[in-house]
Amino acid sequence: MKIVVITESGECAALAGWIAENALNAAELERWTLDPMPDVAEQVLDALAAQWLLTPADILIFPACALGDELATRLAWRLHGGSVCQVQTLNAQQGLVTKSHWGNALTARLQITARPLCLSLVRQPETSAPGNVLPAMVERRIAPTTPPGWLDSVESIDRVTAHPLLQAGRVLVVGQGRSDADAEKITALGKEFGAEVGYSRARVMNGGFDAERVIGISGHLLAPDVCIVAGASGAAALMAGIRQSRFVVAINSDARAPVFSQADVGIVDDWLPVLEALAAIAEN
Repeated sequence: MKIVVITESGECAALAGWIAENALNAAELERWTLDPMPDVAEQVLDALAAQWLLTPADILIFPACALGDELATRLAWRLHGGSVCQVQTLNAQQGLVTKSHWGNALTARLQITARPLCLSLVRQPETSAPGNVLPAMVERRIAPTTPPGWLDSVESIDRVTAHPLLQAGRVLVVGQGRSDADAEKITALGKEFGAEVGYSRARVMNGGFDAERVIGISGHLLAPDVCIVAGASGAAALMAGIRQSRFVVAINSDARAPVFSQADVGIVDDWLPVLEALAAIAEN
């Protein structure tokens, strides 16, 4: 079993962690580095196909991004293989993959027999993991060609510094809930617990809250040590953002709320009085 991972240059802690979690270290691994990263798929598709003909592999794994989705799909078509985008897990020996469907409400388990199997990964939690490094493997550089004639211009946006939520060991995630509290009040409560504050998309859409602090599939994906989910029902899109939390506390007035099924500790009550009581205890 030979597996190729296609990445940009530099360290890939999230990918290294995914390889370890899926027990792929025992396979014959090879890394193809896109250096520099192409602006469009056309700049590397021919080179990727040619490299595969020279050094065939059973499975090719592309990064978690729109370009990765496109490359996995189009390269599989060129090589008469199979493709699955935004994969969560992989059993390489059996050709089994899992991925989310229906807005993360369903996890599909798919068996793909076509080879080569071209996969792109689902976005991983945005946290630094210094302990995760890629295993030793053969590396090959894939150099992009010049942009195609139809591409008039490309605008590059510099990456901003890491958001505080990504480095936080404790996170307070607040949904709509029954009680009302403004951003200043919620931030103050978070400070009492030493926690960074995030919000459900529903609360942000109602206005008055920082859109850069949305948690979930359309916002940040986190992996804190402790996550308190207050006043959120536990919609799949939100819970995807805290799935990797080590310990989850849920507070909701509805005992049947889905959030409790994914919590280590559940408190059935209105979220604001509970947080205020906990803050008073923490202060003392």
